[in-house]
Amino acid sequence: MVLVPFPFTDLSTSKLRPAVIVGIDGSADDAVFAFVGSRQVTQIGSSEVAVVPNHPEFSLTGLVTSSKVRTAKLVTLSRSLVRRWLGRLGPLLIADLDRALVATLAINMVPYRENGRRDERSRLLRLHGAGGVPALLADLAVEDSG
Repeated sequence: MVLVPFPFTDLSTSKLRPAVIVGIDGSADDAVFAFVGSRQVTQIGSSEVAVVPNHPEFSLTGLVTSSKVRTAKLVTLSRSLVRRWLGRLGPLLIADLDRALVATLAINMVPYRENGRRDERSRLLRLHGAGGVPALLADLAVEDSG
């Protein structure tokens, strides 16, 4: 979570705003930022993440009021424009941010899920081949009742 001059969508001006860094281009000095605003926080869409004071990770963010990350408002800027570091998102908020980015960018997760299933099946087959049913049960932390 940082403060950065976030441009208006018509590029007429910019305003110093909190933003979340959602990606960094390692070969350049650029980063992708998501807008953070404090208006209409009670209305959260699929492309938004609520960051509210009663959330267990709120204190990590450095924010002082209820806010929402708007993943439909992304911009690439030079990292040198960052004015101040505010804080960070914890793992729960990062998971919510990932979900919102998938929704905003219409990322098809099915191939990744299928690859994950295939990889897990291969892992379990190798495990079974090496140690049989007892190895599979141990992997699941289940005692063999037989």
